[in-house]
Amino acid sequence: MKRVVTGIVTAALATAIVLYLPPRFFVAVVTGVVLLAAAEYTALVQRIAVAPRFRLALWLALVFVAFASSIHSSTQAQIVPLTRLVILDLRFAAATVVLATAIAVGLSSRTEVRDRLAISAMFAFGALWLGLFLSAAVHLHERHPALLLWVLAVAAAGDIGAYYGGRAFGRRPLAPKISPKKTVAGAVSGLAASLGVGLAGFLPWFGLELSLPSAALAALLCGAAGQAGDLVASLLKRAAKVKDASRLLPGHGGLLDRLDSVMLATPLMYVLVDIGPLGATVSVLYGTGTAGALP
Repeated sequence: MKRVVTGIVTAALATAIVLYLPPRFFVAVVTGVVLLAAAEYTALVQRIAVAPRFRLALWLALVFVAFASSIHSSTQAQIVPLTRLVILDLRFAAATVVLATAIAVGLSSRTEVRDRLAISAMFAFGALWLGLFLSAAVHLHERHPALLLWVLAVAAAGDIGAYYGGRAFGRRPLAPKISPKKTVAGAVSGLAASLGVGLAGFLPWFGLELSLPSAALAALLCGAAGQAGDLVASLLKRAAKVKDASRLLPGHGGLLDRLDSVMLATPLMYVLVDIGPLGATVSVLYGTGTAGALP
């Protein structure tokens, strides 16, 4: 019961934030959420290896990613010469800062050499894992809130479908060494739930301009990415020898436990919108969409 209540409250809050917050406030809120998740990630890393100043460095890197993403969105909204070059420079700068910080954090550690390399790798992974989600969420929201809400709903549906489908029909383990409770039946149920919610969401929000096969493909890919993100989080928690990332959300654990299924799906959705099968339709429908209202 506690899990259900927490899920309903967080879903309602996330929907309100995505649909009704203006872009600048949305960037601030989602950045705050990601920084809290980064603190949980740091706590897990500290259980694996001693890494002083890891959290502060990760926060600084993610704040820079948020700043670059915000500038990117502002630049896209204007007609400026060399816009593409500016965008590429910002992304290159963000990647360079993440890599340089990862190296610095690893070198500054006083542990064994192999542990220093592991710390650098975990820092780079965490910054990319959280940073790509942050950047993609900001860009999708700037394009149109419905796009971000759709991928969040698809990933959440897959998470719920996998949980209850696995409990009802699960027999064969999916990845026993990573997460013994996850089953093949649960994974299939999760994909079915993602597909159903994805198609149901496309009809009222995006109309029939997009072919159903393209919508189905996008829903399945984002659903699969959501389950992969869940496995990544399980692998990290198993390495840290903990059940949940924190106790922030009753019945769910921490923010990482709640966001793991969307942190890979959201960047994938951005790719599908930017250069994939959803790009042409989205450009026609919402090329000049504004945040804060559904079509």
